[in-house]
Formats: sequence, C-alpha cells, structure tokens
Amino acid sequence: MGDGQNLKKILDDRNMSVREIARRTKISPTTLYSLIQRDTNLRFDYALRIANELEIDVNDICEASPFSGALKENEIYPTIPHDIYGLLDENRVKGYLKNSMFPLMLLFGKNGMPDVDNLLTAFYQLDDESRKEVVEMIKFKLQYHRDPERAEQVKNIKGW
Repeated sequence: MGDGQNLKKILDDRNMSVREIARRTKISPTTLYSLIQRDTNLRFDYALRIANELEIDVNDICEASPFSGALKENEIYPTIPHDIYGLLDENRVKGYLKNSMFPLMLLFGKNGMPDVDNLLTAFYQLDDESRKEVVEMIKFKLQYHRDPERAEQVKNIKGW
C-alpha cells in the first residue's frame, strides 16, 4: 500500500473527506484525489501538514519520510541547487541542518517538526512589526519560563 492508500485509510477511519483535509491543510483537493487514485508518494511537506492537522506521526502517511527508522544526518539533507546569489548554497543549508536542526530533532523528537514548520511558516507571513513583537515575547517568556535542563542541552549543540 502506498501513500495515497495510507491517506485514504486514515481519512476513512476518521470519517473525514478529502475536501475537508484539503481545506484544513491548504493542499489542493485535486492533488489529494490524484494521489489517492494513483496511490503515489506524497510530497513530504504535504505529509507534514496532514500529519500535523490529524495529530499523527508523519510516518503513518509518508513512506518516503526522512524520519522513518533511525534518523541519520544524510537523511535530512535536501537537494538544493545553488541560487544565483548564493543564499541557498547547498553547503550552507547542509551545515545549518547538520549543526542545528539535526541535533534538535535528536534531543527533542522528530514529531515536533510539523509544529516547527507551521510556526516558521506563520512567522514569515507576519509583517516586520509583528515579527519583532513575537521575538520580544519569546525573550520575555524565556526570562521566567526557561527550562534549565533543555537550555543546557541546546547550549551544548555545536554552533548554538
């Protein structure tokens, strides 16, 4: 059974229509219907959105999940072509993922990644003033609600 049939079974078990999950995740219903009919692999970013919405593990939907089985550094590296300005240089992205995201996932679990993805997506949709307010709020919260054990674990991550 492929990703399409996995998704269909999960939706059927929850009495949820394709249109409903499409509306909630902002994925085209046509795309989801096609995926189910052809039983093809689901794009991982779509699988993250669906898993987050249904509050399930992404591995329940997506066979090609980079987080299935034992998590290894080379499984989280995207293939990014060099852009003309060098901003998304493949080595920079790999370095960031290797030194930041991979250790965080190992420490705190892969299942929180859809939430992180949604938070980053929402953060970058805010205007400049609102983003500054969010950063200030986090700084304020950290003054009074920092978990010392987690803070120490994060501090020990190379490059943080």
